[in-house]
Amino acid sequence: MMAGSSRAESGLERPGGTGGGMACRVFQAGRRAAVVVPWPELASALDEPGSFAWVDGVAPGTDDLTALQRVFHLHPLAVEDVVHAHQRPKIEPYGEGEDAYWFLVVHAATMEEDELRLHEMAIFTGRRFLITIRQAPPYPLEDIERRWLALPERLHGESGLLLYTVLDTVVDSYFPVADHFEERVDAVEALLFSPRPRHDEILRHIFAMKKDGQRFRRAALPMREILAPIMRGDLPLFAESHGAYFRDVYDHAVRVIDQVDATRDLANSALDVQLSATANRQSEISKQLTLIATVFLPLSFITGFFGQNFTTLTTHITTPAAFWTLGVASQLLVVALLVVFFKRRGWL
Repeated sequence: MMAGSSRAESGLERPGGTGGGMACRVFQAGRRAAVVVPWPELASALDEPGSFAWVDGVAPGTDDLTALQRVFHLHPLAVEDVVHAHQRPKIEPYGEGEDAYWFLVVHAATMEEDELRLHEMAIFTGRRFLITIRQAPPYPLEDIERRWLALPERLHGESGLLLYTVLDTVVDSYFPVADHFEERVDAVEALLFSPRPRHDEILRHIFAMKKDGQRFRRAALPMREILAPIMRGDLPLFAESHGAYFRDVYDHAVRVIDQVDATRDLANSALDVQLSATANRQSEISKQLTLIATVFLPLSFITGFFGQNFTTLTTHITTPAAFWTLGVASQLLVVALLVVFFKRRGWL
């Protein structure tokens, strides 16, 4: 739990590092600052109308999750999904009436030294609370906090708007990643049409890009299904006016998914071009080898014919003129005729 014996006015303080405990903060309507409270005082802190709690943790231990389950009456199956991380992005309703809440799993995305990093985050959200459980590697809270604090103070008593802030930050984290994939596709296309393309290296780049793109798409694509029931109000947790905020996040999600799909199509096209270029290169090599073999076929025949030890051949080819005329000129003539023939057929 959060250390301390009494409330203290504070900003959004955070636990540090994996397994660093839980940060419990309470917001009152019309106040931007959070009140940091220990677990024993959470219930009394929420007695004030218009207040709600934000609990955040990084890969919490069993004791912290057990306390969360007891205080907020969380379903054991949802808590089990948090314990066993690496869940697919999803949204599930739990409870009824005043005890109803959403359980979400979302994956934020960042790029670190050209490497795609996915950050899993489990979210419990009801009328009076929002819980974020960040799995390692944890997604940083700085951008979420900055956006949340930028909202008007009158909105700081709404858990729905904090959920909007979290989801909006997660979806907006996809855009730099999608732009990075577009830049990678452009780089591959430049390599494809370079004067001397290194086909093996290009193929490795394309398959690495397709692998990362598929991982990214699996994280971004479910956001539409996650946002749809919240916008419909399947659980009447938030004010109707909040729907406009979630529709804005939905619009961003659709845009980034369209961008991802367009990039995936470009990557598939680049792969098709690469395979076609490789096939054309192999065909060109086979053509050149066939032409060389075709040129040497009559030469081998002439050499073998005049190399026979028959009396007619050995008695008539006795002078240098006969040798150069029959032995050399005839072969050069055959080569010249073959070159003319190949050029007229367009093979050279």
